[in-house]
Amino acid sequence: MATKAGTTTNDGVGYQTRSLIRALAILDAFGPDRATLSVKELHELLDLPKPTVSRLASVLEQCGLLRGAGSGYQLGPKTFELGSLFAQQYGLQHAARPAMERMAREASQTSSLAMLSGRLVVYLVVARPPRPIHHVTEAGSREFAHPTGLGKVLLAGLTPDEVDRTLGDEPLARMTDNTICDRAELHDELERVRRRGYALDEEEFAVGLRCVAIGLDVPRLGPAAISLSGPAADYSPAGIKRFLKILRATGQELDRAFSEAAQSAYPLPGTPRTYDPYAEGADAPAP
Repeated sequence: MATKAGTTTNDGVGYQTRSLIRALAILDAFGPDRATLSVKELHELLDLPKPTVSRLASVLEQCGLLRGAGSGYQLGPKTFELGSLFAQQYGLQHAARPAMERMAREASQTSSLAMLSGRLVVYLVVARPPRPIHHVTEAGSREFAHPTGLGKVLLAGLTPDEVDRTLGDEPLARMTDNTICDRAELHDELERVRRRGYALDEEEFAVGLRCVAIGLDVPRLGPAAISLSGPAADYSPAGIKRFLKILRATGQELDRAFSEAAQSAYPLPGTPRTYDPYAEGADAPAP
């Protein structure tokens, strides 16, 4: 999912800014399936000259953002510090985990809280259900937004022009035969999400996996989404209707928990938005 670093700049961008963009692209190249990357692999992923990759990786290592691992690099301890600070300042574990774990138990599905990061969704909190067969993902992992319920409900919160800018010019990745890769079809799907108030993943991300998600506006954190995901057979119309009821109750619980956490956590500038994401589409029938 790495972005070609050479395509993110233009002639009007200065050298220092260009170097910063390239360094950030190196950090962004790492993921669950790419925990260790060599200079050669980073060069191929990002379309950057090897000397540039080597120089920037060395600087990132000195700052603790990368660390050497044999002939390659891994993310360094500073990234953990920053991620932990992010979770702490928004009260993610204290405010969100109890509600997410209750939702996973009640629905017997994997529950997730996520945000949009460019064309990706980033999982902030994940709770697994007490059953042997369930969807497995981890907090901190990232997936393409367009084939996931979480991603679609977050994209639906944007205008069509904002969606196009967020997804960029690259083709939409096909994950399964059901993945919506045509831009016009995706915009039609997002309009359906806006009308009914929730999004579905119809085995678009992985065969045998389905998901239902709703959007919410977390105090101080901003636009986010929660979902239930699991074996496709569980997502009958009656099952989806039951899961939506659980999701909306959890959304209200999270709103209260984050509001309380916001009063005692680090003060941040700005005023939280106050619209109620549960008012619209609350009685929308399951498909």
